[in-house]
Amino acid sequence: MPLLVPTYSDIAAKKRLQRDKNFKKEWLVAPANLPPASSPSVIGWIEKCGELTSKQLEITASSAPEILSAVRDKVWTAFEVAEAFCHRASLAHQLTNCLSEVFFDEGLQQARELDEYYERTGQLKGPLHGLPISLKDNINVKGQATTVGIVSFSFSPEKFSEDSVISAMLRDMGAIFYVKTNVPVAMMMPESINHIYGNTTNPLNRKLSAGGSSGGEAALLALKGSPLGIGSDIGGSIRIPASFNNLYSLKPTFGRFPTYGSRSGLPGLESVNSVNGPLTTSIDSLELYCKTLVGAEPWIYDPKAVPLPWRTVKLPETLNIAVLEDDGVVRPTPPLLRGMKMVREKLTKSGHIVIDWNPEEHLRLSELITEFFLSDGGKHVKDECNKTGEPFFPYMQMYGTAPEKGVASLWALQAERTKLVKKFLDRWNATASATGNGRPIDAIILPATPFPGNPNGKFQNYVGYTSPFNAVDYSVGTIPVTTADRGLDTREVRETFYGETDKAVYDNYDADESHGGAVCLQVVGRKFEEEKVMELLKALKAIMES
Repeated sequence: MPLLVPTYSDIAAKKRLQRDKNFKKEWLVAPANLPPASSPSVIGWIEKCGELTSKQLEITASSAPEILSAVRDKVWTAFEVAEAFCHRASLAHQLTNCLSEVFFDEGLQQARELDEYYERTGQLKGPLHGLPISLKDNINVKGQATTVGIVSFSFSPEKFSEDSVISAMLRDMGAIFYVKTNVPVAMMMPESINHIYGNTTNPLNRKLSAGGSSGGEAALLALKGSPLGIGSDIGGSIRIPASFNNLYSLKPTFGRFPTYGSRSGLPGLESVNSVNGPLTTSIDSLELYCKTLVGAEPWIYDPKAVPLPWRTVKLPETLNIAVLEDDGVVRPTPPLLRGMKMVREKLTKSGHIVIDWNPEEHLRLSELITEFFLSDGGKHVKDECNKTGEPFFPYMQMYGTAPEKGVASLWALQAERTKLVKKFLDRWNATASATGNGRPIDAIILPATPFPGNPNGKFQNYVGYTSPFNAVDYSVGTIPVTTADRGLDTREVRETFYGETDKAVYDNYDADESHGGAVCLQVVGRKFEEEKVMELLKALKAIMES
């Protein structure tokens, strides 16, 4: 009798069951008591459902600096903080399906050890002592799995034997790990869906996607199931989910933060580099993370990290800002156009210089990024999926059909990219002649996508608003502006379109369906300008609130 070979769905079901056994029953709500599908937004539900104590609600509403201060001053123990976020993360998962790996017991044990250490020595273990940090699924954590949404990775290995550089550094500084978050297959789709864990929805409006590939991370953070999360970005994978969930985030230039030891969906790809960076609801948390991580000198541990300490940057009193509302390939939907108009008007009213940015290199840069992704002919992804018979999602079909590029062809693409990056830099510098004060622009502000969160399954696979900045390797932040409003964001009347994708985005937009979705924009600085982008985010927040 032939042996039965497990199918991809059998393996996925086994992995899912393993995860689900790690939830604590006392922290879960009966399905009948969860918000019905007819209630798209679940923001605020956790505060009202009665599952968390008043102290737990206070803890989970706090920023990272506030948590660290309270643990240091012994207002809260590290255990109390960890338990509150574990409990809240459980509820966030029930609402959005955002978690991939759950290891609450290990996180609570870390917290106990930190409390014991503090009690015994009177010293904090490090600058992040007692701070829970959630991690995107690609970041290896000792004793946990990393599937990156690929079924064949479910138990291969079942547990990693060591931390990646970034998790080791954060752990040594006193951070607590308790969950990893859902991603798309190989982290190469704009929505966080895979055959193991399914789709992560958007808590602002569950009819909309949480984005990809750091979508589980963004959904968890939007529901305050974590005070600070780490995502990764190779074509928009931090900024798209952050923008769909109205979060602050930072995509750094490659080398500023450590990446060594994380699992990749496309290992060995160096034509464009994946970077990791923080997502959070608080600028203070974002800044604390960046300063603390860079202050720990990651270049000592990661051979590709750049020895560049965190610097103090003072912005000019009058900012020079370029805005890009429409890239001429896919026109943003009405909520994003309204958000851009709000920012432009606020900047102008505050006395800052605003000019338009011409995206003339953007389309080709985004095309090159896609060609780099497919340069191995999809071999790595195909080989892993073929091991279990895992089928491709529609977003991934090109990985099954792309031809492998020869070395000469790849070199030619890289040379073309370099020329475009030089042209981009020259045009940035040339804005000094358009600003009226002799200085070039300080930043470009533009949407991250055409949507306030796309309807689930309808992203259209266009990342032309984010991926050009991976190609030029610039520092980019995101900043929440407003939310979609069915009364204000009615469909534009258009008779002509840039192309099929533009028309599909237009046709799929529905003001009622998008109501409550996030309007969150990118703030682009140049290479290694993480400090300046941080200051720009703070300045823009103040301008928008004035």
